[in-house]
Amino acid sequence: MIITRGWGILGLLIPIAGILLGITFYGVDGNATLSILAYSLIGSGSITTLLGIVLQKKSLKKHDLYFLPLSIWGFIWIVAGVIVWISI
Repeated sequence: MIITRGWGILGLLIPIAGILLGITFYGVDGNATLSILAYSLIGSGSITTLLGIVLQKKSLKKHDLYFLPLSIWGFIWIVAGVIVWISI
């Protein structure tokens, strides 16, 4: 069960879309590499963070996924991407 409020679901959908786009355009024969995963997570985390900050300032509603604001999910995805990038 996904617990979301407002546009919080974007905290999950943006990284999934980023990874799929990375595999589609830069994958070798449809295969993903760790570098594609790392760059996709860092890029989608940046987009999620910026979107979370903009939505937080523009509306009075909360935009949460599992009780964490959308901007925090962006930082989580960036940290995950950096960890994958370091492990390459």
